[in-house]
Amino acid sequence: MTAATSPMPRTPSRPPRPRLAAGRRLTPLLLAGVLLSGCAVYHPKPLPEGPDLARTVPQLTVDPATLRLPGLRPHPFNPARPLDMTDVAILAAVNNPQLKAARQQAGVARAQLFDARLLPDPQLSINPDFTTNRGPGLTNALSVGLSYDLKTLITRWAGVSAARSAVHQVDLGLLWSEWQVVQQARSLFIQVTAQEAELTLLRRFQALYAQRYARSSKALRQGNLTLDVVGTDLTALLDANTRVNDMERKLSETRQTLNVLLGLAPEAPLRLTATDSVAAITAAQIRTALANLPRRRPDLLALRAGYKSQEQRVRQAVLAQFPALNVGVTRSRDNSDIHSTGLGITLTLPILNGNRGQVAIERATRAKLRQEYQARLDAAYAQVQLLWTRHQLLSEQLVAVNRNLPTIQTMADHARRAYEARDLGALIYLNLENTLLNKQLEALNLQQSLLETRVALQTLLGAAWAAPAQPTTGE
Repeated sequence: MTAATSPMPRTPSRPPRPRLAAGRRLTPLLLAGVLLSGCAVYHPKPLPEGPDLARTVPQLTVDPATLRLPGLRPHPFNPARPLDMTDVAILAAVNNPQLKAARQQAGVARAQLFDARLLPDPQLSINPDFTTNRGPGLTNALSVGLSYDLKTLITRWAGVSAARSAVHQVDLGLLWSEWQVVQQARSLFIQVTAQEAELTLLRRFQALYAQRYARSSKALRQGNLTLDVVGTDLTALLDANTRVNDMERKLSETRQTLNVLLGLAPEAPLRLTATDSVAAITAAQIRTALANLPRRRPDLLALRAGYKSQEQRVRQAVLAQFPALNVGVTRSRDNSDIHSTGLGITLTLPILNGNRGQVAIERATRAKLRQEYQARLDAAYAQVQLLWTRHQLLSEQLVAVNRNLPTIQTMADHARRAYEARDLGALIYLNLENTLLNKQLEALNLQQSLLETRVALQTLLGAAWAAPAQPTTGE
């Protein structure tokens, strides 16, 4: 009997590894998630469709004590009460539309500093090579490499320093813009109050001439006065009406200009009160301020910061002359399923270019900025001297006019009584009245110009006679 041969036991096949297979399928997804996790998301930002001017004086959300404005004292802001010159300056610095737009530029500079601090990303390369002929021992080839540009590390610190100085420059430029807007707001405040005083004076003379013309017209009808006297009174009244109308238009335009500067609608009500003034300036203060002008004026400090930023740009361009070095490692498998690991170095030879053109550009830009700073510094000194000469001249003229006003007032009072008693001719009396009015208006105009000149000097010299606080650099 033939013995039955038992079949050879089969080696059981290795069960699949579902977890490993699933992990391999998830690897590309995880890699994609890591790469996309640092990406920004786009959100549209539509433009506004209408004006954003306030129709009433807003309640400020900024502490006025934090504002670095020339001549600004600690001052509570209350929109429910009439605004004085300091209130107007605070409101202009906080609510001016142009300053709001300029502050966004500071955000751009800080974003550029953030960008300069970021390290460059490594480069990943994947190169599959698919075999078209199938055969024993053949497989698809694959090469994976990871490289990094080391040149950016050499120039990175200079770029960060340049961006940091650029942020400082933008902050100082914004501070100078705030000073200029505040100067304009204070000047407009002075103009409004002066024009209101002129309008009050003109209306007083207008009412006086109207009463006089009414009396002379009645006397003419009664046969007690001649036509030449009535004609003189009518001429004075019509001239007063014209001057009042002109001043009303001028005051309305000045008020609307001030409203827009403060971020208010042109028709918004704005109550003002002239409870404060501009401090007088002495020659000693001018000399002291001029000696420290380069360390006081925000625009000069901004140019210095810009020059410092450009110095770093020159340094960055010089460092960029060094050969560009790119280092990477590769892991590859050929068609014969042989694995290998390699090291790759890419070196740029600075023979033909060597970044010499960029170095020349940055050095020329530095020379231009240096000359611009010198020109601005010269102009700053010249402006101060010009305004100081004007200030002295206006002060002398105002003193002279105020010295003569009481005499002219007395003569006009005597002339009015003599005219009413028929002891003085109408033409002589009218000339004296016009002289008094013109001298009073001249005194108001000189006072307005003197105050505006002081405001301009305070802005050019930093007011408060102290150097401005250094703005933050976003560190």
